[in-house]
Amino acid sequence: MRLQLILVSALVAISFSLLACGEATGDTANIEDTKWVLESYGEQGNLQAVLAGTRVTATFDSAEDQVKGSAGCNTYFGDYQISGNNLSIPVIANTEMYCLEPEGIMEQENQYLSAMRAAESYEIQNGKLRIIAGSQVLVFSAE
Repeated sequence: MRLQLILVSALVAISFSLLACGEATGDTANIEDTKWVLESYGEQGNLQAVLAGTRVTATFDSAEDQVKGSAGCNTYFGDYQISGNNLSIPVIANTEMYCLEPEGIMEQENQYLSAMRAAESYEIQNGKLRIIAGSQVLVFSAE
């Protein structure tokens, strides 16, 4: 009986260790080469949902070391660097169309691009990518 208890305890410990390692490895590796769709953005603790009728995306292309996507109205691209969970996107170029609808789309786009340019770090938990830029947070889900 004691041997069974020891074996069960060892199996449980090994299972938790493997599970923890799998989550850490999978989560940090997923930022690149995945299309991310913005769900919410803004101040930590006061996030707002993306405007209905808009689609904001980001793809971190590991082959080109470029992030690119749609900011809602305009497309954008820029070089990025990742070191551990630190993320830097110093310069982003974008097209310069002006969209009138839905109301607030240009403000949303400006906030998004500003946060991307100020990116400091990222984390992936439960399939959600969170980019932290000072007090601003961008929350994405994988497409």
